[in-house]
Amino acid sequence: MKAILIRYRWETVLVILILLGVVIGSMLSPYFLDFGNFSRSAMTFVPVALMTLGLFPVVVTGEIDISLPSTLAVSAVLFAKLSEGGVEMPAALVASALLCTFLGAVNGVLVAVAGLPSMAVTLGAMGVYRGIAYLIGGDAGVTGISESYLAFGRGWVWWFPVPVVVFIVMAVLVWLLMSRSNFGSYAYAIGSGAPAVRSAGISVARTKIGAYVFASLMAWLAGLVWVGEYMSARGDNGDGTIMLVLTGVVLGGVSIFGGSGKTSGVVLSCCLLLVLQTAMSLANVPGTTQTLISGAVLLIAVIVPNAGQLIDHLHRRSPGRSVEHAQ
Repeated sequence: MKAILIRYRWETVLVILILLGVVIGSMLSPYFLDFGNFSRSAMTFVPVALMTLGLFPVVVTGEIDISLPSTLAVSAVLFAKLSEGGVEMPAALVASALLCTFLGAVNGVLVAVAGLPSMAVTLGAMGVYRGIAYLIGGDAGVTGISESYLAFGRGWVWWFPVPVVVFIVMAVLVWLLMSRSNFGSYAYAIGSGAPAVRSAGISVARTKIGAYVFASLMAWLAGLVWVGEYMSARGDNGDGTIMLVLTGVVLGGVSIFGGSGKTSGVVLSCCLLLVLQTAMSLANVPGTTQTLISGAVLLIAVIVPNAGQLIDHLHRRSPGRSVEHAQ
């Protein structure tokens, strides 16, 4: 038991924080533990959680992708637009998935092959992809979507809403990908900067491109859930969610320097963020205050798990060390 707690110490902290959040949320509102209310909150949060799972492998490789909410918008608007045009749902699924795959591949090639900084690349892509979403859907967006197109965001499977089931299935898939596949091993090795990566025949470019494509496909799936949840699609869908996505990854114990992090931590961090969001909404916390709190949580999540690496980095850059090396 002690060995398990040591191995999963950050996950243990997250579980404690979730339980604490549930207690506080119950004190703030009698509706917090209402099954219907919490289910609706979970369904609304699933697109963010899916993008968080998608970003996880990218960060493990030592890169970043802040264009995922814009990719979500492209997915949602194209999927809805095809419905409006009378296209059969399977064809719409394939078309939207292919476009999102292409967008992810573009990001991956620019970062891994061209060697451009991932922050700059995905910042530019965020604007470009958002513009594509507006070009497809127009300023008014798309409504009047066929009932069959809403399947990913509505309905129940036993006691679970369909979006929650989608998240659970994808969480298992990500765990298998990162813990039981060569791709996961390669991603961790690349992110940790292991010197034997290239000599072992691992393709850094191929692995990073794969991570970006996977992240975009998760944003594609998030877009499908979004359409089902809101029964419409607009170019601004997903706008403002990137802070929550980044917080979910970093709060889950994934190192911002790459090379470490567990799927279990990311899943638990999504649960914690859901609890916080639900509690703040029921307590009528203003949106600006919620943004402030989310930003503070992100800062804490960055500083606490990476404190040792940050201190070591600052120590190496200190003037005293520079003089010592100069001598």
